[in-house]
Amino acid sequence: MRRSPEGWMLAIAGAGLAAAAVLLAAGCGSDSAASTTAPAPDATNAVVTFSILDDVVRNVGGRCVTTTTLVGRDGDAHVFEPTPKDATSLKEADVVISNGLGFEPWLGDLYASSGSTATQVVAMKGVAPIGGEDGHEGGDDDHGHDHGDEEKASDGGHDHEVDPHAWQDPRNMRTAVASVRNALVKANPECAAEIRANAKRYDAELVALDKEIAAAAKSVPKGERIIITSHDSLGYFAKRYGFTVETALGSVTTESADPTAKQIADLAAGIRKDGVKAIFVENIGGSGVIDRLATEAGVQVAPPLYTDALGEEGSEGGTYLGMMRANANTISTALSGS
Repeated sequence: MRRSPEGWMLAIAGAGLAAAAVLLAAGCGSDSAASTTAPAPDATNAVVTFSILDDVVRNVGGRCVTTTTLVGRDGDAHVFEPTPKDATSLKEADVVISNGLGFEPWLGDLYASSGSTATQVVAMKGVAPIGGEDGHEGGDDDHGHDHGDEEKASDGGHDHEVDPHAWQDPRNMRTAVASVRNALVKANPECAAEIRANAKRYDAELVALDKEIAAAAKSVPKGERIIITSHDSLGYFAKRYGFTVETALGSVTTESADPTAKQIADLAAGIRKDGVKAIFVENIGGSGVIDRLATEAGVQVAPPLYTDALGEEGSEGGTYLGMMRANANTISTALSGS
């Protein structure tokens, strides 16, 4: 059960996590990268709101799509401020593809001011969202995931209390693949067969990824699957794989001020009491506060986790499949003390 939406990032686990790292390192497929083939002459011009979703669009569209990403690699969509260049990109686009679930609150005004007539596509339409206070007890249900050609659920009406980080559950990315496939086929019917084949291949890779992570999670004793997070980004992961999300410092987020010295001291005391081996930073934020906390608590700072954005191209977090495997390996290695 998740007990609060935000806190400072760390994770608590114990023995058995090293086995998770082995499982994920082995993998059962490569980390797909988008096609490097020259785009088709009639390729759809897509504007995609952030880098993780852009990876999916390029994998599904292949040479039948060209993309412009608004929030790039290692970027933070929560503090993104659109520029006139972004408005021009929207005006020239055929489709604008967003995550939805309240992740891009700036998109509505940007679209309106750009004068764009592009088709708007919500990738996570069809996903059953979790709320900021919802429980995160893990489970194996497939509710809320539509992988068919027809979209059957609506995205509308979500407020800021809805957790938008649905991509942290690979099954939700399968829904995004279906949404993107349908939109690109509609935009370019002549490419339909190629787009559908790409989507089918990538969907199979997402199924394999989900199985890898689920198998790794089962190697961790249930009583030790506890994650404390600063930025409320791992709720879907926790719900899918049977982890618990707790908080330490209330409503501190990527947009908020640094915690007070007392908050740092109180959290450090809790870390020492619980025997936490490592704490984690995210690739979208600085490590200053985490470094302070680690020093106070006497624990190591693990390599960054990829949460809201891909890492640099060619890095282990350079694709969606890669970032999910890298995160699991980072957590497993750091918390097992290896």
